[in-house]
Amino acid sequence: MSTTYFFSAFGTFGNPNGFRQSYFLGGNADVVRHIKTFDLKTDAIKLFPGTKIYGIRKEPAGSSSLISYAIYTFAKEQNSQRGGTFIGASLIFVDKIASESLIINVLDEFHQHLEAHNVSEGVIVTNHSDKFSVDLPKDYDKISLNMRELGDLGPAQMSNNYLMVYSETHSSQLQQHFSKAVDLLNSYEMIYFTESHEVAEFVKQKGIFKIVDMNGFDREIQKCHEEKSKALTSYIRDLELEKETLKEDRKQLLDHLEKQIIQNEKRHQENEKNIRESKEGITAINTEFDQYSGRINELIGILKSNGKVENIKKEHLESRKKFADKIRLNRDIGTFSAMGSSSSQRSVKQPLGNSLEDFGRGESRENRGSKLNGYKIAFWSLLLLLAISAVGYIMFLDGGKMIGFPMEENRVAVESGNTDTVAAENKDLETAVEPSSVNLNPFPNAELNENDWRLVSKKAAPETKIDSLISIIYKENPSTVNDYYKHQKKDYKNHLYSLNDKSFEIRGSDTILRDTLKRIPNYIKPGSIH
Repeated sequence: MSTTYFFSAFGTFGNPNGFRQSYFLGGNADVVRHIKTFDLKTDAIKLFPGTKIYGIRKEPAGSSSLISYAIYTFAKEQNSQRGGTFIGASLIFVDKIASESLIINVLDEFHQHLEAHNVSEGVIVTNHSDKFSVDLPKDYDKISLNMRELGDLGPAQMSNNYLMVYSETHSSQLQQHFSKAVDLLNSYEMIYFTESHEVAEFVKQKGIFKIVDMNGFDREIQKCHEEKSKALTSYIRDLELEKETLKEDRKQLLDHLEKQIIQNEKRHQENEKNIRESKEGITAINTEFDQYSGRINELIGILKSNGKVENIKKEHLESRKKFADKIRLNRDIGTFSAMGSSSSQRSVKQPLGNSLEDFGRGESRENRGSKLNGYKIAFWSLLLLLAISAVGYIMFLDGGKMIGFPMEENRVAVESGNTDTVAAENKDLETAVEPSSVNLNPFPNAELNENDWRLVSKKAAPETKIDSLISIIYKENPSTVNDYYKHQKKDYKNHLYSLNDKSFEIRGSDTILRDTLKRIPNYIKPGSIH
């Protein structure tokens, strides 16, 4: 039997089993375990003798979507006079459906046999759905020859909203109902149809399910189409905006790379390999931008042609991810292997956005604009890397020789609980800071987070001298500051001052802390956790 469509038969059986449903003529365990029950909310909807209800619903099943077409008729339970009881059947499809006329014919035939062989004098004769006697409808195998894709439905949602349509349910009318109702399954968890005045009146009086006549049903369809049209227009506009931003981003990125090539050729003749890679990177980036821009044009054309937003969203996300991955491969170009700053470069790379949530319909225009340009992160990261490279060259290279580092400064002892007390032999270190170029090795690649600098601020109150402050920072951050800069206190002090000059005051030969520090540089070894 087919695994892409199969039957469920169900009913109410009284004590002790209550409602039960079983599956017949196909299906598999992986799909069946996702299916919700076809039970009715008896406080909202109720069957009466001689009445019938049809229903349609969509639900997720792992990576698939299920669409079910159901039929309910009144039947009593054994040894019970409880009202609203029923027997029913549903035809369940996995990712594809058949024509509505074939679905109705097969479903009606299956249910008629179910009633004829499992209901006697209006009472269900079995005590569990597993014991139902069922039969294969004569046109059941025709379904596999008439399957079609579900179309642009979007993901199944558990909205907990239900709609009842009061209308004729003869075969030709029901075909039109089912065809139209598919578009509403993103808004309603299940849609019912009945021509029974008793059932409709009960639903109306209870007021739990929304109930409409045919005019109301048509208005629901029209509202759905208008929302889809708005979503289509909005998504096309977003893609066109992204395409426009590509032009400026390409120009800025390539302009900067061209300048970097000129600098490399002038100052680093020996680094011919990196220059060649930079040029190759320009070619690769040009190609990727052209291909991605072209793909966006294709998607816009498809959207304008058939308006299927959800399918195109998935294709666009895949294209965008491939584009982002290829840009990552080509962005780290034009740097120098002798800089000694590769670890800091790696630490500032940030992922390119490619989540499907970037395209939420309900977000503000500003948020959509920023999310659509996720690849800009790669662009600005590259600019930062190039800037670090330039600084690194000044730090580490001087005519091909390494610049020497100063000898370790005298340690300043900080007494526990008294951050303003400094050993007498270190008082000559309390001197005003003079601005200088950053000459730290390794170059700081991070700063203390808010929690860490608050710990420092608790022990370094205003009026603390800068050398005492440096000792506190070293003591509180042994692995990210002291271990790397214990022999470079003078340079670390100058760098700290340059980052927080408004937090210090010069008094004679002393540099005094007058406000809380917010930027305290440190170095985090790549791969370590902090």
